[in-house]
Amino acid sequence: MIPLEENRPDPDELLSRIGGEEKQNRGRLKIFFGMAAGVGKTFEMLRDAQKARSEGTDVWIGYLETHNRRETEAQAEGIPILPRKRSKYKGVDLEEMDLDSILEKKPDLVLVDELAHTNVPGSRHPKRYQDVLEILDQGINVYSTLNVQHLESRAGIVEEISGAPVMERVPDSILEVADEVELIDLVPEDLIKRLKEGKVYPSEKIPQALNSFFRTPNLTALRELSLSYTSKLVDRELSRLEPTKDSKLSEKILVAIGPSAGGAELIRYAKRIAFGLKCPWVTVYVDEGKNLSEEDKNTLRENLQFARELGSEILSLAEKDPVRGILRAVQRTKATHVVVGRSGKNRISWLLEGGSLVDRLSKESGDFQVILAPTDSSKRKSPNRFSPFWWGARSKPVQYFLSFLALMGVTSFNLLLNTFAGYWSIGLIYLFFIMFVSLFAGRGPVLVTAALSAVFWNFLFIPPKFTFYIEKMEDWMMFGTYFLLAIVLGVLTTRLRAREDALQSGEEALSGLYRLSTSLSKAHSLDEIVSVAMESIRNTFHSPILLVLADKEGRLSNTPHTKSDFLPDMREFALANWTFQNRKPSGKSTDTVPMSRGLYLPLLSPGGCFGVLGLDREEKPPLELEEEALLFSMLSQLSLAMERIQLLGIRATAKMAEESEKFYSALFNSVSHDFRTPLTVIRASLDLLDLGEGSLASKDSSLISEIRTAYKKLDRLVSDLLDMSRLESGRLQLDLQWEDPSDLVNDAVKLTQDEKEKHSLTAIADENMPLVRMDHRLMGQVLVHLIQNAFLHTGQNTSVVVRASVPKDHLLLTVEDNGPGVPSGQEEKIFEKFLKGPGEVQGTGLGLSICKGLVEAQGGKIWAENKPEGGARFSIRIPVLTFPPLEDEFV
Repeated sequence: MIPLEENRPDPDELLSRIGGEEKQNRGRLKIFFGMAAGVGKTFEMLRDAQKARSEGTDVWIGYLETHNRRETEAQAEGIPILPRKRSKYKGVDLEEMDLDSILEKKPDLVLVDELAHTNVPGSRHPKRYQDVLEILDQGINVYSTLNVQHLESRAGIVEEISGAPVMERVPDSILEVADEVELIDLVPEDLIKRLKEGKVYPSEKIPQALNSFFRTPNLTALRELSLSYTSKLVDRELSRLEPTKDSKLSEKILVAIGPSAGGAELIRYAKRIAFGLKCPWVTVYVDEGKNLSEEDKNTLRENLQFARELGSEILSLAEKDPVRGILRAVQRTKATHVVVGRSGKNRISWLLEGGSLVDRLSKESGDFQVILAPTDSSKRKSPNRFSPFWWGARSKPVQYFLSFLALMGVTSFNLLLNTFAGYWSIGLIYLFFIMFVSLFAGRGPVLVTAALSAVFWNFLFIPPKFTFYIEKMEDWMMFGTYFLLAIVLGVLTTRLRAREDALQSGEEALSGLYRLSTSLSKAHSLDEIVSVAMESIRNTFHSPILLVLADKEGRLSNTPHTKSDFLPDMREFALANWTFQNRKPSGKSTDTVPMSRGLYLPLLSPGGCFGVLGLDREEKPPLELEEEALLFSMLSQLSLAMERIQLLGIRATAKMAEESEKFYSALFNSVSHDFRTPLTVIRASLDLLDLGEGSLASKDSSLISEIRTAYKKLDRLVSDLLDMSRLESGRLQLDLQWEDPSDLVNDAVKLTQDEKEKHSLTAIADENMPLVRMDHRLMGQVLVHLIQNAFLHTGQNTSVVVRASVPKDHLLLTVEDNGPGVPSGQEEKIFEKFLKGPGEVQGTGLGLSICKGLVEAQGGKIWAENKPEGGARFSIRIPVLTFPPLEDEFV
């Protein structure tokens, strides 16, 4: 079940733009594609899997069907197999792929044979390819196999070639979303030879296969189909990678379908054209206002769902005239080709309507091309030429009864009037009465009333009375006028009422959406929004509702909202959880557990998924097209309102954080500058004590040393706070000069000599390095911070090495040690503010953050890594763009 959006992006275009994070998180799909069973698809899949396994990939078999082929079983040796899921259907024990086990195991690569397989009824998904799509969504790579006859767009052709029905099918989009398709080709004669050798089917099935499907003409045609499809697929991929000027992506296919069995064939034909032209396509259904039987409704629903599976956009329009509806669809979608089938109407209908559907479209095809699809006439439902005239009427029995009652009243009045007026006047009264009835009743009551009034007028009033004999030609003409007038009035009334019903339903939907959006805009809390939306949805669809919201951590809550009146069991609740995780509809009338009780839909918005809404649809028919569109529009309104509340909360939090940041910066500025004065006094006093007369006692000398050490730490802290304040406020002024990197390294080593204690500190610089444009003071401060950081986080007797080199076009500065190194996974986080190492008690955790800010302010980059031989290495890269200009006196 997919929302009906007229401007929905084309699936092919979306697939061509897949990339970024979504592409990285999604698993890769490789399909081994062939013309028929026995060409070696499974064998090649296993061989590639063995190769991946030898390279260290975690490979598991999710489902494998070897058909007792010895070479295939031998190729699968060594690959672990996930146990299959056993189930019973109609008293028969069956084995299926265990989807949950695969998702729980989460291997790097899983092998899933027979992609077109149909799952046991009651499974999570009706088809195995849908299981594969869910596996891919969880980031697991998949290898699978597929034959050309299982493609929906080619299945009809294969049935015509082989004469055998193709029961298991997959949409063509499964090949279009595959990251790699490998064609397994085999000459038909070799395949027949393999069949005769018993390498394809058991010996008892070989004669039947040779006489039916595995004939050389059939295999040759199938091989041509597989080769042709694969070449077009490759051409399509090349056009995406290297779009050319003559690309036909601007073209668009529109296919018009109805509630007939031939609609599926039309859709396949349109898909083949769109695939060949590499362009998007749209499926349109024109609602002519007719009452459809349950069979027709089911057929129409299946056709539209089939078009969605093949990647089509769906459009539904209400229009009495199908040609006008198609023209509106062409104008709305900007289609360049319109695909239609042969009409099942008879020639009389063509004359009344002004020609066939193709003829009328051809007259209007100035901006588009009409394509008549070669559909099978046996699949079209021919209209019943002898159907009763009241079929398709929307009149209720009460209208017939009231019309007849009113006719009896008018007839009684005419009997009294007959003594004063002639039968012509009475005929006019009957005609006026028929016009009056047509205003309130449908086609059926009008026709019945016209027929009975003509009978009454003839029998009771036209001479000779009380007989059905008519003498005058004028009376015959008057008698026939009743029926002509009744037909005209009935048709006009039906059309007007159909338009009225369509306008009324559309107006009700728009009014409901308007009321909902107005109420949601006035709601100021999440509970108010939920209450308003649930009440509106409940009254519109007359179904109990389940609402489960996401918690603050982004997970679906375990308890429904208090306003929910639909409380499903654990199995149904697990289905709602699946909907939240996969962001897809599930449940009743969808592709995921369609036999469940409820219909579960995600509350999606650009900001994410806010929860799941479920409708109790037990023993209720699937939603109509208009109901689906209305439901998804309401859910969109609800999601946007919830996102608005979330954004208001984020805005309030951001404003509070902004005020806190301002206070934090102001406090740091104030405290840091106020500390500068007493620190200067302390330093001057210590210098005076060192220069004082005589030597101090050893105790006093030790005390002064401790005071000096504490002063240096406090001075460093204040400097760090000032630097961080300048970095975050944007007031950092760079003094860029042409500097010698060797001098920078030597100065940093000299400044930290007093703090090295038992550490070994070495400076290494390349010879003949060019001058680099940088801020000497700030870069020196960066190196000092990195050296002090190495002293702080390494034990005694460790060595610290500072290197400088200019490889290619950048200056590379490194500070490395042979200590314990950076904790795994913390290489990026250690540059965050106030982050300290494990067990660290000294320092503020600002040093590395300041280093990063100072380096990036000069256009450089800093990063941390662990050396292979042990220890940490901090690297700085500063771009070297040019050499300093020569002074005039040196020229």
